[in-house]
Amino acid sequence: MPCPEKFMESLIKFQVDEEVIAQINEGFEGIVSKTPKKIKAQYFKRAIDIMTEQVEPQKMQELLEWNACCKSGAREKASKAFAKEQVHSSLAERLEKIKDVPYMGNPVLNADGTITVNALSWSDGEHYLCACSNFSGLKRDYRVSKNYCYCCAGHFKYHYEIMLGVKLKTVEIISSPLDSDGKNPCVIRYAIVGE
Repeated sequence: MPCPEKFMESLIKFQVDEEVIAQINEGFEGIVSKTPKKIKAQYFKRAIDIMTEQVEPQKMQELLEWNACCKSGAREKASKAFAKEQVHSSLAERLEKIKDVPYMGNPVLNADGTITVNALSWSDGEHYLCACSNFSGLKRDYRVSKNYCYCCAGHFKYHYEIMLGVKLKTVEIISSPLDSDGKNPCVIRYAIVGE
C-alpha cells in the first residue's frame, strides 16, 4: 500500500459505505504518508480487519489491487521493454524469462493454466519478510490478514499483464509472511482471463 492518502481516496472511489470508512479512520484522522511506519501499519491492519468483515470480498480485492505501488515510471518502462523484446515468445518462454527480471518474482505455469508467482522470498535467515514499505523491517506482535496482500498482487498483476500480453485475475493469495509470522513467503496465483 503506497500511502494512506491514496488508500483513503480508494475507499471513496470504490464506494465503501461511509460508516465503514468512519470505522476505518477512527483514531487515525490525521494519518499521512509521513506518519511513522508503526502507526501506518496499525492503521492498515485495522483497515483490513474491518474490510474483511464488512466489505464484499470482490470489492475489497479490486480496491486493494488499485492501490498497488510501482505501476509507473522505471518499472512500467521495463515491463513494456520486456514485452517488446519478447513479442514472438510463447507464454511459457516469457514466464521463464521473467525469472531473470529483478523484483518480478519466480512465475510457474500450472497444469490447469493458472500462473503461480513466488513473488518475494526475502528473509532474515529465520523468517520471510514482507516487502511492503508499511511493514518491512517492523517488529510487531500481531498477524495481518492475507487480504492485505491483494495490494502486492495488484503490482505483479499490472506488470505481468504488460509483460505477458494477457489479462489476469488474481485467484488467491496462497501465502504471506504477514499472516504466518514469517513462516511462509509471498505466493500469489493468477488465472488468465478469457482462456
